[in-house]
Amino acid sequence: MMLTSLILQLQAPSAAVLPASLGRAGLALFLRLIGERDPALAQELHDLDGPKPFTASNLVLGKRAQGSLRIESGQTGWLRFSGLSRAVSEGLQALAVQPPEMVELDGYRLRVTEATLDPARHPWAGQVSYQDLAAPYLLGGRAQLSSKIGLAFVSPTTFRSGGRFVPLPAPELVFGSLLDRWQAFAPVALHPETRRFAAEAVAVSRFELRTRGVPYVKASEAGRNGPPPAGGKVEPAPGKAGSVLIGFTGQVVYTVLNRDRYWLNVLHLLAAFAFYSGVGYQTGVGLGQVRKVEEKGSKLEDRRKRELN
Repeated sequence: MMLTSLILQLQAPSAAVLPASLGRAGLALFLRLIGERDPALAQELHDLDGPKPFTASNLVLGKRAQGSLRIESGQTGWLRFSGLSRAVSEGLQALAVQPPEMVELDGYRLRVTEATLDPARHPWAGQVSYQDLAAPYLLGGRAQLSSKIGLAFVSPTTFRSGGRFVPLPAPELVFGSLLDRWQAFAPVALHPETRRFAAEAVAVSRFELRTRGVPYVKASEAGRNGPPPAGGKVEPAPGKAGSVLIGFTGQVVYTVLNRDRYWLNVLHLLAAFAFYSGVGYQTGVGLGQVRKVEEKGSKLEDRRKRELN
């Protein structure tokens, strides 16, 4: 059972001005592409409640300013989809072998120049089985794991907790979100007390964050209130026009205060899983894209290269 991260390399055939946030357009494209090969799966994903077995990124191309995305003719960029279930991963693997020639986002067509799952071709591509991802941590575990875990949140991230949005990377929210996705899709469950351990024994030791506003679309992150995928677009659910959802981007270093070997292995595994699963609210429309980083100081790479929105 595979985890997959597909990168579509894109080229703009003409200049255009689009909305800065194209997460829902990316979701609509994802459902269309899946639906071309498996209409029943696309409909199932469209209607799904609970954790989603996929993520979709915002378009990484052009220049964003004042709520708009300005694209020049010939510019290149990319779009990312990840799969957490067997069915979605098989669909993404098929797309890597036989990608479309063109894709459409918000009525704008882009040329597909490459589709890849190979991390040697793109740093956000990848594929691995759950077993191979977990083996270094759960099958005997690594002998020397750091008590520090670094995560880079590269698109706006927020959480729903107690009926409120919480744009803060609290350990129990981050690792609790990862645990929920792991338990929903992985073939082997982790200890259900992982969330409580994160709350009681993990602290934020360093961070470099900034708040980011994105258009707020009420619920239906997989388009439950829109038309079916055959309709071509995933429409926003009814909500107050102009609403903004506040998230955060940047890097956080967590310190595990109780260096029990089992819990260290579980938390490091979840941090590695984050690359495929995303974290928090509405990962299907571009939010919560995250990856584990090795701590070599707080500035691992230029911020412009890290952020996907």
